[in-house]
This record gives sequence, C-alpha cells and structure tokens, in this order.
Amino acid sequence: MIKTILKTIILIMLPVLVFGHSPLKSVDPIDKAILTEAPTEYKMIFKSPAKLIKFEILKQAEEKGKKPMPLKLNYKPSKLWYESHVVKLPKISTGSYEVRWRTMGEDGHVIKGTLNFEVKGE
Repeated sequence: MIKTILKTIILIMLPVLVFGHSPLKSVDPIDKAILTEAPTEYKMIFKSPAKLIKFEILKQAEEKGKKPMPLKLNYKPSKLWYESHVVKLPKISTGSYEVRWRTMGEDGHVIKGTLNFEVKGE
C-alpha cells in the first residue's frame, strides 16, 4: 500500500521536477568559443522565462597560480522573468574568460553554470 502511494506521488511530481526548471538553451558567444574580436555583450537564452540573478565574468590569469580577475560590470540582477538576457560587457582584451551565472526559474529553482571563451585577436 505504501509503495503504491509513493509511486503515485512520484508520478504526479515527476513532470513538475523535470519541466519546472529553466535550462539554458543557447549563449553567444558559445561555450569554449575562440574569437578574433572581443564581444561587447553576452547573450543568454533560456528554455522558459527566468531571472538572471547573478552574472560575473573573470579574466583568467596568464600565469599559473594567480587568481582570475573579475571584470567590473554595470550589471544588476534581473527582477523580471525573461527568456533572453543580454549583459553589456566592458572593453575586454585578448585572453581567456570565464562567465559564471545563476538563474531562478518561475518555480523558484536555481540553476547555475560556468561558460568559457577566449579572445585571440587576429
């Protein structure tokens, strides 16, 4: 009897757990991109509306053992739900960069991730 009740609860909750989140659909620049020109913005598109609650970009140190340097952004966490978020980037130079982000889906679940790109110049 208890097993039947648990199975029923799981079957009812499964769609909520699977479809409740708002996973990342695409980004520009894409993860691990090697660019000849520095981007001026970073675009993130999610499968459903989400709040972009954290966005930071760090320039990786060229010397091993040194910490990455966060770039100063004019970014404020989103208070509204959007499928597409665009963050203006400061002028960046050649080097490797790491983007750290966090979103909240409409169901309250938080998703976070890390993306990378490199600017090599021409």
